[in-house]
Amino acid sequence: IKINPADNVAVVPQDVNAGEQVQVVETGEVFTATEFIKAGHKMALVDFKAGDTVVKYGIPIGKMMSDCPKGGWIHCHNVEDTTAELCT
Repeated sequence: IKINPADNVAVVPQDVNAGEQVQVVETGEVFTATEFIKAGHKMALVDFKAGDTVVKYGIPIGKMMSDCPKGGWIHCHNVEDTTAELCT
């Protein structure tokens, strides 16, 4: 689920295993999960580098602490939360 067109992450509505393909309903884009992503967590829609801004709801919600490829898991382990939304 890509909430806002400006988002660079999407929320997976069900558990996704590494290697599974995920289609973003709103855009039709298909991504391959690079690792397990738990339902309700975020998947990278772009290749992130450390320091990049994570955008959800069309607003910045955090900064990447490490690189993460397209299809990777975005959560508290690799993002500095700037909104108190990320790890809830």
